[in-house]
Amino acid sequence: MIISLRHLFVDSWIGRAAALLIFLAFIGWGVGDVYSNLGATGSNEIVRIGDRSVTPDDFSRALSAQLPAVAKQIGLADPSRLPRSEVEQIARQTLQNLVMQNEIQLAAERGGMMVPDDLVRQEIFAIPAFHDAAGKFDRSVFNERLTRMGFTEGRLIQVIREDIASRGLLQGIGQAVVAPPSLTERMLSFDANQRVFDLVEIPFASGAVTAPPTDEQLHRFYDNHPQMFRTTEYRHAKMVIMTADSVAKTIEVPDDVLHRLYDFQARTYDMPETRTLQVLTFADQTKAAAATAAWKGGMSWDDIQKKFPEAAAVSLPSVRQSDIPNPELAKAAFAAQPDRISGPEKTGMGWVVFNITAIAAPHKTTFEQAKDDLKKQVQTQEASEALQARQKQFQDAVAGSSTLDQIPGDLGAVPVAGTLDSSGMTQDGLPAPIPGDEALRQAIVQQVFTQSKGAQPTVVSGPNGTFFSVLVDDVRPGTLKPFDSVRDQVVQAWTAEQKRRAANLRATALFGTAKAGTLRKAMDGQPEASTLRQDVSVSRVHPDQSLPQNILRGIFDLKPGATGMFETPDAFWLVNVTADRPASAEDLKSLGTRLADDYRQSMQSDIPMVLNAAMEKAVPPSRINMALYNQVVTAAIPASAPAAENGAH
Repeated sequence: MIISLRHLFVDSWIGRAAALLIFLAFIGWGVGDVYSNLGATGSNEIVRIGDRSVTPDDFSRALSAQLPAVAKQIGLADPSRLPRSEVEQIARQTLQNLVMQNEIQLAAERGGMMVPDDLVRQEIFAIPAFHDAAGKFDRSVFNERLTRMGFTEGRLIQVIREDIASRGLLQGIGQAVVAPPSLTERMLSFDANQRVFDLVEIPFASGAVTAPPTDEQLHRFYDNHPQMFRTTEYRHAKMVIMTADSVAKTIEVPDDVLHRLYDFQARTYDMPETRTLQVLTFADQTKAAAATAAWKGGMSWDDIQKKFPEAAAVSLPSVRQSDIPNPELAKAAFAAQPDRISGPEKTGMGWVVFNITAIAAPHKTTFEQAKDDLKKQVQTQEASEALQARQKQFQDAVAGSSTLDQIPGDLGAVPVAGTLDSSGMTQDGLPAPIPGDEALRQAIVQQVFTQSKGAQPTVVSGPNGTFFSVLVDDVRPGTLKPFDSVRDQVVQAWTAEQKRRAANLRATALFGTAKAGTLRKAMDGQPEASTLRQDVSVSRVHPDQSLPQNILRGIFDLKPGATGMFETPDAFWLVNVTADRPASAEDLKSLGTRLADDYRQSMQSDIPMVLNAAMEKAVPPSRINMALYNQVVTAAIPASAPAAENGAH
């Protein structure tokens, strides 16, 4: 995910300020007014870079524009469904990019770069959103669009001027990056060259058992493999577990904080009617009419976009009427019937055809109704920091309690106790109800079965910043079952072992013959000859999915002419590599181009990061105002409810 995010963010802003303005105007609708008072409680800067700064409004606009883009990239129609961890990662990268923009502007100023007014004017006049129906710059349209975007003319001129300066400074960076032919050839050879081989499978089940086992043989097998015939070992343990979720529940949040957060998120809790739209915008009425007919004829949204690629297509999930910057479209959309193709309608932005796929009635959530959700938002936001802050208290409490019974409840440590086996299962055959995710659960179970009975509990650092402590107070070792009670199991296990041994001897004999010649010659006249597969061809980019993974890996370790023997859970395999064949022309063309592009894009993505690091050394950013930062992130998307904890008995 981090690589795709890097491409999305880095490629989306450098040299594209004008496009960003239009993106914010038509995709990030209704954003600016929400954040206008974020700085009222103190400094109105999230971070300062020299004599420049990133304000909450700057950050919120950029973040609110990026969230839908990332959601769409990973297949989510609604950005509110993005996991909280992803939102936080996007927020960090967005702020880093804003800092980067400011660093570039400072570098341009230090370099004495001056942008002529005529060049700024040409750039603004070229923005399509400021054109009339004839495609020419229109001052009245310009003023109306700026008002709707919440931009002043002076601010727009500043942004465009800075964008031109950035492009002038960065022009050509990364464009000269090419993948060295020697490197791509080696990568291509590694991935696309083909191995041709013969192979045969010798299943364990094919091994012959010449005679039934004697009692002496069964008893000897039973004595030599006691672990196969023992009852399960169970351990009873007390556990105290601290996670971000368990700590969050103990964080007290005053009502006045919740009231301020409720007022701040009034837009979320006081919802007018919202509608979900699919919109196509055309410059040509005839094309719009053709699209309307095709759409009404039953064509899907995806297909209609493919059929009319010249149209500007956008999906608008749960928008208010005031969110739509095109007043004609807004009026028509909120008067239209659902699930009915409407249009074409003439608007100031062109001819629109649209479909209303969902309507949500207006509703208001009172403070009392929202209180629990607001509290969880604050608790979740503060939980990770509180968890780390309480680590020392938790360690002191564990050190002072040899029985783990005196751990203060207000720390957020969850006490559980129970009997389980080494797989984390209870005696009833159910998973032990241990709080936390699977990684934490496995870490705790491993600690229970490695820690000695009665050993002094200590605090263990678990995965994802968690902490836990374990006291093993009872061990019930598995006991060897009497031979007579497991005789049938012993017979089955002995027989399976004998078959495996016979198959091993057979495979080893054939392997020795094949090493002296070829596998084909070794199989001549043998009972298994009919199962020999010849001239099988694989490459790393085109593996044979019917073959086990260890064989696919091992094939590339064998030189042409060599024979290898491999074991899987139910068979032995003999493989003889007969040839090393160059990649196909199709693979050379498609994979070669992709490898070169991937290498170039990777290097181009890294160059701005390296450049930014150098710029930050010249003008280091000031300390981030985390209070304002967290307010913007919280407001941009509702916090996910923390996962419920389970208790054990």
